[in-house]
Amino acid sequence: MIRNTTKQFILAAAALVLGGCASYSITEQDMTKYLQDSVSLEQSVGVENVMYAQVAVDDLEVKIGRADADRVSVFASTNAQVQMLSMQNMGLDLDVEFSAIPEYDKESGEVYLKSLRLENFSDGKQQLPPEVKKLLKPAVSMIGYALSQQPVYKLDSSKVQEALIKSAEPNLVIKNNKLVIELLN
Repeated sequence: MIRNTTKQFILAAAALVLGGCASYSITEQDMTKYLQDSVSLEQSVGVENVMYAQVAVDDLEVKIGRADADRVSVFASTNAQVQMLSMQNMGLDLDVEFSAIPEYDKESGEVYLKSLRLENFSDGKQQLPPEVKKLLKPAVSMIGYALSQQPVYKLDSSKVQEALIKSAEPNLVIKNNKLVIELLN
């Protein structure tokens, strides 16, 4: 019985590999959905009731290889609450853009974002005062750091194709606005 199951697994694996399963593509939508379902980001900085900012990510969107061919861009819609001594408390809706180089962890089957850069952050409705921007930048940067410490996608070992790709220690490349985990160079 065990030999029969092993033979079936080997035949299925060979059929998948020979049948064009030498790579696995992760689309922008796949990665966006994974991040929205799996990652919760909220950071704060400063001293409450003195100079304080709390930033929470409401929505994320991923673009692969569009701004730079080898980078992934993450666009985040955030809500920021800012307290400053001489100013009225402010609620801001910030648009934040990070870019990073995707990196595949062959042991865990996870994709991480490394060499993360804060490309842009702004409030679409108004110009941010310089002191508010200085206060917000560390909190926004901490969100970027948190994003780089968590996987942005993970292969599912319960799915045969993904388990086979994961076990083969593939390479990660960007092709046609997708992350492609491929067995062959």
